[in-house]
Amino acid sequence: MEFYDILRSLVTNAGLVTLLFTLARPKCRPRTEYLVLAAIVLADFGANLYFYSRGDYTMLAKTDIAFFLLAGAAAKPLFREKAMPWLFNCLTTLNVTAAITIVSYYLSDLLPYPYYANSALRALMYGGMIWLFRTRLRPLYRQAAERWDVYLVVAAGIAVNYAWYFLSSGDVERTLQTDCVQLLLLAALSALVYFAIFHSLRENAREAALREENLKMQAEREQIRAQLNLMGESVRQMSIVQHDRRHLGNTLLSLLEQGQTDKAAELIRRQSEALPQKPRSYCRNVPVNAAVSYYAELAAQRGVRCDIRLDIPENPGADELALAMAVSNLMENAVNAASALPAGRRELRFTAVYTGQLVMEISNPYEGEAELGADGLPVARAEGHGRGSQSVAEFVRRCGGELVYETGGGVFTVRLML
Repeated sequence: MEFYDILRSLVTNAGLVTLLFTLARPKCRPRTEYLVLAAIVLADFGANLYFYSRGDYTMLAKTDIAFFLLAGAAAKPLFREKAMPWLFNCLTTLNVTAAITIVSYYLSDLLPYPYYANSALRALMYGGMIWLFRTRLRPLYRQAAERWDVYLVVAAGIAVNYAWYFLSSGDVERTLQTDCVQLLLLAALSALVYFAIFHSLRENAREAALREENLKMQAEREQIRAQLNLMGESVRQMSIVQHDRRHLGNTLLSLLEQGQTDKAAELIRRQSEALPQKPRSYCRNVPVNAAVSYYAELAAQRGVRCDIRLDIPENPGADELALAMAVSNLMENAVNAASALPAGRRELRFTAVYTGQLVMEISNPYEGEAELGADGLPVARAEGHGRGSQSVAEFVRRCGGELVYETGGGVFTVRLML
């Protein structure tokens, strides 16, 4: 047993276990994590010394694979991952270790003192991979682990290919010498596969962010368009009132000049009764009140009864305009759904309570099927629909709140907690 064997064993074991712990999310204190890491490294190192003393590198490779899988299963309770994401972590660690072992073996022959160069190369490559995952790839790798149902088969397929060379071999050193091209190609292929996974996840994240931004911009444009329509309607009604007021003044003046005060008084009384009532105030928050007023009037025009009881303060703890936009999207969906029902069933309920946390609930009856997707949002039945729900979900996510859609008993309910 040579010193360079001991050094290579320590570097490999420490790098392998540290990489696994880097990929995972511990739920224990750092001190406990370090103690477990050291215990696994020392236990594997002790087993390696036995095979090094016998010069049996073949059994060493096979035992290392089995020991790592057993140690990984034993360490699983210390981490937050569930069983399948944890298996994905173990397989990824094995794949990286196999690639490092293969590449360092061949590159060390090109350097002085190849036995010590092998250990140095492994230390550098493990250090580089650990740094890369901690600083650059951690968010992307978390996504891959969460989507283990897609990527686990890929990781397992690569691991099986590596394992076949090491487990089926009767002489690992001879296998490394005779299958040089195949092993290097396998290491390159595995690197390209993981690169493709991370690249696709990054592009998907960029596209999702772009879609969310487009949805936000479209929702803002729709809100502005609704406000402009409301303002235009107000201007039109004001013009009618001014026109009628001018004619009323002329009529009253003529009646008074003729001494027909009774008719003038009757005309004034009728005109007062016909004047529009003062707009209703639903809550103290001005932007939200404006949005609710607009859609409540729209609901009244479509014969939808509204039961609106809101306790929303001037400062609800969220962006007022974004909150008003979310309310507009939800009320628009509810009004549209209720409008499609028979006249006797057209109704909408909207309640909001503020106790340091704003809780809002909007419900309306519906007919047919109201399907919720895997993300808990309503499934759009037509092209271009569903953007309002996605805009609301994005608003709630930014606020760190909770959004719940429920269907049952012919009633569709959405509840927001901010």
